[in-house]
Amino acid sequence: MGNGILGICTPKRSFRCQNGGFLHPRNCSRCLCPDGYGGRLCDERPPGCGQELFANATAQTFRVTVGDESFGEVPGEDFKKCHYWRKAPKGSKIEVKILEFGPEGVAADGCIYGGVEIKTQSNQRTTGYRFCSKGDVNTTLRSFSNTVPIIAFSRENSTSVLIQYRQV
Repeated sequence: MGNGILGICTPKRSFRCQNGGFLHPRNCSRCLCPDGYGGRLCDERPPGCGQELFANATAQTFRVTVGDESFGEVPGEDFKKCHYWRKAPKGSKIEVKILEFGPEGVAADGCIYGGVEIKTQSNQRTTGYRFCSKGDVNTTLRSFSNTVPIIAFSRENSTSVLIQYRQV
């Protein structure tokens, strides 16, 4: 509950935000979540496109596609995003490898037109590793936890990435 004047939540509360989220200053019963997380406590995959799959020791692949070829050449104002989670049993980690990337036209510094963000770092509040070039193929990342948010995003055309993942 806020103090009504400054909109600051009191330190006594019955829950803690997860995955780098923090209490919403205007609604102390909810958390503001980093990208890749949703729900009241930031412990759920955000709603919308994407899916949650479980990793095991055998390598599996999935294709992430977001956007629309009919967008044209002019970038849109907002990114279209799809949130994927790859999970493994508690105490294990996940290895993620980029196998294919397309189209080449999205390659730009900062991935400003589209790409994929893979959050394998320990601090989930920060932006993950972003990839948007065929030069990123064969990049392998290992997670610090048993959950890896993968965020596909596009402002222009479509972005498609083939990703391999497994529990390690």
